[in-house]
Amino acid sequence: MTLYQKFKKLDIDFSQLGLEPGDTCGDYFCDPVGAEVIGWAGVDGIHCCFIEGFGEMVFAVNPSNLPGDYVHPLARSFEDFLRLILACGLDAAEQAWMWNRGEFDGFMETYPPGPEQQVLLDGLRAGLGLTPMDDPYEYIKEVQSDFDYGKIPYSKEYYELMPEPEPAGPPERPGWKVYFDNGFGSHHTGHDKPGKELSVNQTFTWGGKAWHIPAVYVCGKGLVVDLCMEVDPAELRSFMEKWWPLDREFTPEERERQEAENPAHMDFTPRLTVNSRELGSWSGNGCGWVPDSCRPEAERWQSRQNWESIWLMEHYGFDPERGWMFWRYSFPWTTKTRPVLKAVFLSLEQNPVSVPGIRFTVSGAGDSVPFIHPVTGETHTLRVVEYETQQMDANHFHDKEQWEYPTCYTAMSFTVEPELPRQSLTVRDSGQGDRPRLKQLDSTGPTVASSVGIILANSKNSQTWTVCSSLYFAWPERIEWRMVFRQKTVKDIKLDLPLTQK
Repeated sequence: MTLYQKFKKLDIDFSQLGLEPGDTCGDYFCDPVGAEVIGWAGVDGIHCCFIEGFGEMVFAVNPSNLPGDYVHPLARSFEDFLRLILACGLDAAEQAWMWNRGEFDGFMETYPPGPEQQVLLDGLRAGLGLTPMDDPYEYIKEVQSDFDYGKIPYSKEYYELMPEPEPAGPPERPGWKVYFDNGFGSHHTGHDKPGKELSVNQTFTWGGKAWHIPAVYVCGKGLVVDLCMEVDPAELRSFMEKWWPLDREFTPEERERQEAENPAHMDFTPRLTVNSRELGSWSGNGCGWVPDSCRPEAERWQSRQNWESIWLMEHYGFDPERGWMFWRYSFPWTTKTRPVLKAVFLSLEQNPVSVPGIRFTVSGAGDSVPFIHPVTGETHTLRVVEYETQQMDANHFHDKEQWEYPTCYTAMSFTVEPELPRQSLTVRDSGQGDRPRLKQLDSTGPTVASSVGIILANSKNSQTWTVCSSLYFAWPERIEWRMVFRQKTVKDIKLDLPLTQK
């Protein structure tokens, strides 16, 4: 019996988790050909499904999204899908494609599972013996970045309803209008009026970069802030030369280093205070500009298609020979009527980033590994409590008739002295594990074994961590582990925005 079959036999109503039972055929125009619905969210027609030809990969379908974004992959297998549900719930998983790390974490903090949902999650965990995904955001982004969306099959009706492709050549530049809920788009189909532009012209340094707040826009629904980060072309060139092409296959460790070295990357949370009252929620859009002088020859055509960034640079008078990152954030008013703007402050808080640490090997219980925290500079010691080889039950895998899966792994529990916050350190197998082996030549299936990477804290006197290696067909003679730290590397900053009507 497959895990999906076991899941369906559980005597649990999963409607509260966005997996309401219903028609297994979606019958929406945007449903891929060969889709088998797993469960319904109960709102906006959102549902999850398998697609014929993609094995156990799980997809989310949202008919209310814009064209081109109706379908997104969530997990490589049904087991990984359930582990995502345990870790973050369907709402966060389904929307993660359009969020940065800060937006994802902010949603998780704002909307934790309620008591009824927690009971269901506990039942799912106990009924199938699963553990939550260690880092659901990173997992979803990795699945989606590697996926070829062009391979999803759709019906004739779908293609007939899709808008005509954009004409070749530069589009006509629209008049400069900023709406509260329209991102960088200047065209708007709603009834609200464009915002009134107030000049700020503020420049500051944060995280070693020059930042600009050229203007804010006062709208009926709230305040819109344009935030621009300037990037040194020499740093962009060096990064592109080292990592191009950016879409080739990288190991998880390489992706962490790529993100850490990317001079155009900054993951942060903005907070806006108006007249001593914080505007509690926000939404945002971002785009970037890499000049041709920093791009490999094969990618230079892309800059000439980036009209949003071109129009932003033209409107604000920015140098197109520099690199740029642009963010537009919308903050709704917290009062019934639009306030008079007397004092406006913008705070920027960097979200924790992945910082690669040391690699190490151990022999067994009692071993110790001293290490220096790469951000704080403090010295810590990892002490091994238990260290043993184990074997996973092959019944956890679902298409065993076609594929042979690795089942051997090494489990290690340890303490860290002095202790570190629970979410600030991850220890992982530096290896990728063994790939499943095909049994039948006419089959299709996964190309990479799912790694096991769980972290638990379960000691009364000290924090004990438990991690498992990747899966192998035979236990390696020695596992090389690696540390990854989640840490803020830039101090928060608070800015007083001087507003001048243009």
